Amino acid sequence: MADEVRVGVAGLTHGHVWGLMDAFKKAPGVRMVAVADETPLLEKAMLDFDKSYENWREMLADEKFDVLLVTSNNVESAEIAVEALKKGIPCLVEKAMAANAADADRMIAAQKESGKTLMINWPMAWNPWVYEVKRQLEADAIGHPFHMRFRNGHSGPKEIGCDEYFVGWLYNEALNGGGAIADFCSYGAVLARYYFGMPETVYCVRGNFTKDYDICDDHALIVLKYPKMSISLEGTWATAAFDEGANPVIHGKTGTLGVYGSKVKKHAPGADAAEIESPALEESNPAIYFLDCVKNGKTPEGIRNPEIAADACRILDAAIKSSASGCAEKP
Repeated sequence: MADEVRVGVAGLTHGHVWGLMDAFKKAPGVRMVAVADETPLLEKAMLDFDKSYENWREMLADEKFDVLLVTSNNVESAEIAVEALKKGIPCLVEKAMAANAADADRMIAAQKESGKTLMINWPMAWNPWVYEVKRQLEADAIGHPFHMRFRNGHSGPKEIGCDEYFVGWLYNEALNGGGAIADFCSYGAVLARYYFGMPETVYCVRGNFTKDYDICDDHALIVLKYPKMSISLEGTWATAAFDEGANPVIHGKTGTLGVYGSKVKKHAPGADAAEIESPALEESNPAIYFLDCVKNGKTPEGIRNPEIAADACRILDAAIKSSASGCAEKP
């Protein structure tokens, strides 16, 4: 990679884009070359770039990029990434990778054919506890793990003040892949896959339980069945406030691991909870981490790996199918 890194941004309707753009602007040697979006959000972003476009296809045809930040809706982001990878452009795609596993597989196929880096950015990926829990599990700190529970969400995109363009596709099941299940159960699905692999079956209940407007689901509960363990995942746009309990919690034969904010604690019989230090990440800026992967040919690790993120899409596909069939489904 040249000393000057030419960065493009395709899509501004994913609300996480603004933090990611700031991360890239902090990375050394970066030049923000061009941005594309068809909404009025383009006016907000264009001053940070040399050029702006209303059409991402036109931008990819006209510009030369070293890397591309892909931050549109879950359907269009997959299409952008496939086309960019075919042109040999490494892509950072904001979570949840895609609206379904078929599109995720198309992205992986394009990545393999091009040999270029594809990274899926989950905001959760930059929390040290994610990796400390993994280390504790691999060290057999709580014996055989038999149950994990994880919940994530808020009171709803409209309710917390997301802009109309973000809300516009989050509430569109065809563009998002679901409602709260796609937005927040995706975090739990990728975490479950990272820690424990793929489940045997997936069962799901979801619905609009609290909103007085039409929406496919504002709360979802997913149960994953493994040979000798279970996992419960909740994604919510219905919860006004969360309790202060541990999240996630993993119960093992000899103890329990709980995450309290950013702290990991181990609970063992007859002892006070022991706090476990989570070492700081070598790099917590997603842009710098991604650019290092591109420059040095590294495969993104953990939940940032597209294969793991694609498996999370498979879990969600099975969950959505289960919510319609009323039966457990195989991912």
